Amino acid sequence: MHAFLERLGRAAARRHWSVIAGWLVIVVGLFVLRSAFGGTFVNNYTVPGSESSAGLNILNKDFASAGGYSGSIVFHAKSGTVAEHADVVKSTMDAVGKLPDVVTAVDPLTTSQSAYISKDGTIANAPVSFSVVPASLDKSYVGKLDPAVQPARAAGLQVEYGGGAGQIGKQANDGQSEAIGLALALLLLFLMFRSVVASGLPLVAAVFSVGGGLAILGLLAAVKDFPVSAPTVATLLGLGVAIDYGLFLVSRHREQLDDGMDVEQSAGHAESTSGAAILVAGGTVVIAILGLYVSGVPFVGALGLSSAIVVAVTVLAARSPYSRR
Repeated sequence: MHAFLERLGRAAARRHWSVIAGWLVIVVGLFVLRSAFGGTFVNNYTVPGSESSAGLNILNKDFASAGGYSGSIVFHAKSGTVAEHADVVKSTMDAVGKLPDVVTAVDPLTTSQSAYISKDGTIANAPVSFSVVPASLDKSYVGKLDPAVQPARAAGLQVEYGGGAGQIGKQANDGQSEAIGLALALLLLFLMFRSVVASGLPLVAAVFSVGGGLAILGLLAAVKDFPVSAPTVATLLGLGVAIDYGLFLVSRHREQLDDGMDVEQSAGHAESTSGAAILVAGGTVVIAILGLYVSGVPFVGALGLSSAIVVAVTVLAARSPYSRR
């Protein structure tokens, strides 16, 4: 293995521009395929085999009106009480009850449970149950829900979506936090190496490898369900290990160059030593993450699989040595 890695390192150093161009073609090609054939990530979390899941199945089968996934429509009277708008609240909940995927929509003013209404009568919480996890519904569903509650808003009531209903159409955007993390990583690397090139190489390699891994993940999403949080978790783990593995090779390569090795010899030796350690470390991480399938919870296992895919790609990316000083 060490001899093979050294030959690989020397070959990549001799043809470093070809290696870089090859990775560019691969990553760009993966993104094109992802755009054309990729799937979408789901926000439908279930735990088959658990007691809560079994109980929910019984409710849905024998007591449909008591089953489903909970949410709520909250009415707030800015002046007076909600009871003064009983008719519009009733018509609103009737309209909500007719929407797709809604099992029941309870008018809080026609029930005997005072817990649905605040003590001063200015707030009423209307329970709504859905046949699917509300967070799995996209923004187009909000376009159906908003018109249903519009009469209440037109009557002067403040209407908000609570509980699971408040998660409908919500998509997290982690781009800003990831950009801040990359900037801090670049600053830390620069303080360590005092070189823009040496600092930027591990980071650039990490971005390309993680990007390629996420593109593969997007393609697999067309045939397998992955939770919406999968890309975020995979990105965090992928960036961490990719930068770490890049540092292994850069540090060894720079030390050997300082000791008088030429670029090709140093690249090959760094690959056969630090590169071998990366294979072992990366393989261990992949196997450990896949252990999440032991939990028996499908979406947790899918998180492990998504992270393992990105980590595996970063290990492959680390096989392209850093061939310049």
